[in-house]
Amino acid sequence: MELPAVSGSILACSILRWSVGLLMALGVLSSLCVHAGESPEMRFDAVIHSTALKHGLDPLLVKALIWHESRFNPLATGKAGEIGLMQLRMIVVKDWAKATGAPLPSEHEVYDPYLNLEIGSWYLARAMKRWQESAFSLLLALGEYNAGRSRVLGWIRKNEGDREKAIAQSASARYVHSVRGKYLEYLLTFLEPALQKPAI
Repeated sequence: MELPAVSGSILACSILRWSVGLLMALGVLSSLCVHAGESPEMRFDAVIHSTALKHGLDPLLVKALIWHESRFNPLATGKAGEIGLMQLRMIVVKDWAKATGAPLPSEHEVYDPYLNLEIGSWYLARAMKRWQESAFSLLLALGEYNAGRSRVLGWIRKNEGDREKAIAQSASARYVHSVRGKYLEYLLTFLEPALQKPAI
């Protein structure tokens, strides 16, 4: 919708003051309106699917992580300032910008569901690649997503290299259990129709 052509310093100042926040809000709200008829868990399925596959991730794993992090609320803000669907910290956003050569987005921009999913999926994929040789790669990657790599390495050292025990006794144990449990639930929900389909 176009604004009527109005001149004047008051209008100009108002636009300068509120444009960034307003555009950001409109962007998020438009994404909500497009999918208004869908349940929260299905609202972002298409972009979750495409973004996860782009980064070599199972879309159902990304969806499970989002379920735990924000319950699919793109405007969610964590107690420590985590942002959006995948509850990103700005330090992660800075790492992403540096690694990809992309311009550093503002905190307001990170609330955009598409950008949030892009950065969060990149971060999770990086963690998965780091631990891919371990038998407990999923647990360790989720622990890193939640608490950071340095803490995971510290837990491993504390438990004399026992990686499974390191996660089980860590501050992220409940987080990892929750995301993994939801991931398994999504997998079973996805597989159930195929298993029940009669053989022809």
